[in-house]
Amino acid sequence: MNFQSRTTRLLDPRIIKFLFAGIINTIFGYAVYAFLIFVNLSYLTALFAATVAGVIFNYFSFGCMVFANQGGWPVFARFVIAYSVVYIINAFVLMVLTKDFYFNPYVGQVICLPLSVLLSWLLMNRWVYKKD
Repeated sequence: MNFQSRTTRLLDPRIIKFLFAGIINTIFGYAVYAFLIFVNLSYLTALFAATVAGVIFNYFSFGCMVFANQGGWPVFARFVIAYSVVYIINAFVLMVLTKDFYFNPYVGQVICLPLSVLLSWLLMNRWVYKKD
């Protein structure tokens, strides 16, 4: 693969739209998470609640803005499964960061964000909204 084709792939409109929708989704999800921590929920409970709220919010933003696919129940089911995988990995990493490395839950979740974003993109692009 040459430089031009790699550059073209990086400028793929879906990647740009995914990043834009992802920024909005991340702000929404982190705001819900931070608020729930602020009102004294445990960080794993806050992460779970923010993930559930995010699944609903993100399904419509990614589905409409990025992948132009409504897909119905089968796509929604894959979307929920994908976010369940992201949640499990995120929760594990967050738990390690807070318990073993003594990060507070706010900073720990910020550290988890790049991994969650990358994993979300891979799952959304290659499995949830995969073109047959």
